[in-house]
Amino acid sequence: MDQGENTSPDQADSVDVKKTLERRAEELSILNHLAEAISSSLDLDDILHSICREMVMVLNARNVGIALLNEKKDSLKVVAFHTEQMGETDVTGLEFSLEGNDASLFVIKTGEPIVVPDAQSNPITRSMHEVFRQRGTSCLMVVPLLARGEVIGTIGIPSNAHEVFSQDDVRLSQTIAGQVASVIDNARLHQSVKKARDVAERELEIGRQIQTSFFPESIPELNGWQVAVYFQSARQVAGDFYDVFALEEGRKMGVILADVCDKGVGAALFMVLFRSLLRASLIKGFAQNKKTNRDPGEILVSAIDETNKYIAINHARASMFATLFAAVIEQDKDELCYLNCGHDAPVVLRKSGEVERLKPGSPAIGMFADLEFNFSHLSLDRDDSIIAFTDGVTDARSPDDEPFGEKRLMTVLSDSKSLQSRFEFLKKEITEHISEADQFDDITFIGLERKG
Repeated sequence: MDQGENTSPDQADSVDVKKTLERRAEELSILNHLAEAISSSLDLDDILHSICREMVMVLNARNVGIALLNEKKDSLKVVAFHTEQMGETDVTGLEFSLEGNDASLFVIKTGEPIVVPDAQSNPITRSMHEVFRQRGTSCLMVVPLLARGEVIGTIGIPSNAHEVFSQDDVRLSQTIAGQVASVIDNARLHQSVKKARDVAERELEIGRQIQTSFFPESIPELNGWQVAVYFQSARQVAGDFYDVFALEEGRKMGVILADVCDKGVGAALFMVLFRSLLRASLIKGFAQNKKTNRDPGEILVSAIDETNKYIAINHARASMFATLFAAVIEQDKDELCYLNCGHDAPVVLRKSGEVERLKPGSPAIGMFADLEFNFSHLSLDRDDSIIAFTDGVTDARSPDDEPFGEKRLMTVLSDSKSLQSRFEFLKKEITEHISEADQFDDITFIGLERKG
């Protein structure tokens, strides 16, 4: 007997182990190559076509096609395809019904791969018998694309000539399919997030346009007074609004600073409603005052009461309310009347250095129809000023999440002597405090200074 033909069981096992190790090493090399292809491109189409090309070579396949289910899950669309066969049509973009495509239906329903070794005659591939006979394809493998436990598509792999796929081929194809599904799922998630972000950005832009379109284009002048306003919109639309407008043919002026409780387009729309109702009621009230000669504070209370009732009765389900500071000043007069409806207490800065706060004397508007509002009078001497602000000023956050705070605000306001210098200093300090941090709330402040 020829000694070369004698192989011991141990030697046979050693050969099998060696072949297995070589196969595993080859698979790892293939997977590493695919990982490099995936990481080297941000284009999903490029990645999928690269994977198809690699699979054709590794599996000695006639072609490889990656197809995704439509939303109704009744058809597949080929999103990537590769073939080494001359004259074979690239079917990328082709959508085909699952009706009669039993091999793909089986894979989609079970989430398991299928290998059809007699693809030219097996009933499960009947819709492709003629094509397989013409091409000499004897075996078909279809593997599922599984993302988060759900089949999102398939990879179809017809063999080249008379090749039949092994279990190692199936295992490798499933591993690759897992990577493909992950790439596709991540791309879809990214697209979904981007779409949602785009919708949100459009909504924010609409809100900003609504908000800013209702701000006064210019600040009217009034003898004996200086008025200044600063507004810095947030990254997201908040509910700040201000209004400054002439009353009694320019002899008086209405000044309003408010903050609607919500954010986004809803807040912007309610801001428009609050602002329009208040302005219309005040203009109407002061136009009628030629006959009634009422105290400006009473007219101010009536306008706010009308606005509050309308919002509370007609828009109760929206649960919207606003804090508000409103004042009326008169030319060459050293007194103003005002209401503070649940708003941050404005700061009164006397020329003497004395500092006062105008604490709320009335509730926020829009919550309940039967609220009571009270006005007050405030006398200002020459160069005295009053500055009202929204909570976006004190809540402005630094990159370390430190709020600007009332203490810092009071220090900044007290360190300057004129309205203009206070505004410039305050803007500078807030900007430096926020630095590179995101601004999540509108920053608004408005100032009145008696010029005498």
